[in-house]
Amino acid sequence: MSASKTNGHGRAPLSASSLFFTPLPPAHVVTPGKESHGRYMLTVPWNRVSGWGQPRIGPRQDLSFDPLAGVLQYAVTCFEGMKCYKTDQGDLRLFRPSKNFDRLKRSGARLGLPCDWDNDELLELFAKLMALEAPLVPNTDGSNLYIRPTLLETSEGFGIKEDAFAAEALLYVVTTLNLGKGLYASSEGEGKGIKLDACKEFIRAWPGGTGSYKLGANYGTVNISKKPGYAMSLWLHGKEDFISEAGAMNVFIIKEAADGYTEFITMSLSNGIVLPGITRESIIELLNEHAEGKREFPIQGVPKNIRVVERDLSMPEIINGLEDGTLKGMFGCGTGVVVVQVGEIQYQGKTYQIPSNPLIKTLRDTITGIQRGKIDEGKSWSFKVPAWNPEGADGQSDEEVTAA
Repeated sequence: MSASKTNGHGRAPLSASSLFFTPLPPAHVVTPGKESHGRYMLTVPWNRVSGWGQPRIGPRQDLSFDPLAGVLQYAVTCFEGMKCYKTDQGDLRLFRPSKNFDRLKRSGARLGLPCDWDNDELLELFAKLMALEAPLVPNTDGSNLYIRPTLLETSEGFGIKEDAFAAEALLYVVTTLNLGKGLYASSEGEGKGIKLDACKEFIRAWPGGTGSYKLGANYGTVNISKKPGYAMSLWLHGKEDFISEAGAMNVFIIKEAADGYTEFITMSLSNGIVLPGITRESIIELLNEHAEGKREFPIQGVPKNIRVVERDLSMPEIINGLEDGTLKGMFGCGTGVVVVQVGEIQYQGKTYQIPSNPLIKTLRDTITGIQRGKIDEGKSWSFKVPAWNPEGADGQSDEEVTAA
């Protein structure tokens, strides 16, 4: 990949070959309270004039910024959520990582942050970080090492700037154990579904806003809405009380159509309110191929007469479906939770019970089976992490070494 040009200067591309590795010191001790966090972190600085700096993997540590940095003043930051899984054979797997990288590029572009890296180069850096954390990755069903890539503005972002683009930025990646594990069993059947509060007091996103981007500001400003006793808020918008997401999940309902087909209905991406979820996209692709006869669904139990519908979906329609019996189930999906069944919704002072549906567990088991290398969906969605153990990785030396 050749360096791009801006203002007459050559900008360096992101390059995995220049990785600088610092092993854990022999006397490394985990900080109390952070036992579930990964030991290492990846950092890559960026400058508007020179481009990407040297990638570094070293011991996890605090970051420091100028008090007027854009990330602190105006929340100029975006992130991704990914997971690393361990197969029964001990291999490490990532699920469709390039999809996350593309979405991070899209979010970065929305904020004036860098978005011009080669995904293969970034994937090589991710793989090395995951290989170092291999001993921490659990191999039990529902467990994972959660990965948080974050991109933020480190240059001063205070006041009115000449343009909206950052002068300096930082891409960093840290890990932690088992995000979403507590909700894993929520798709197991009757009485296991999560409880949602249909929120009208706060609005998560609106047409023309940033709801379809994974920006830090989208999440920090709405946490206050979560009511005690409920797993998440079910976000509403418009006078029709259209639903968008639940917490940070995409949402589907399962409905019996007038022609006897089973419909999987989820909100369209066209209005820019809903995040284009990678789990959402994967479920839609598998269901559509099954419905079209192109490829059998990876796990038996999904009927042939199905269709996926992407359109607006309102709370009154959900209530009507409960009353006439056409609503057959409801679930959320996302990287953190995979697939979770919705069992109850509070809306306008009333509580509505949502029926369970075995198809929800089938969807969950399919996605997790692909993620952990148990199911081959024929699309190479599961990326096998190559082994990498640089000299000193186990803490024998506290001197820095350049990775080969």
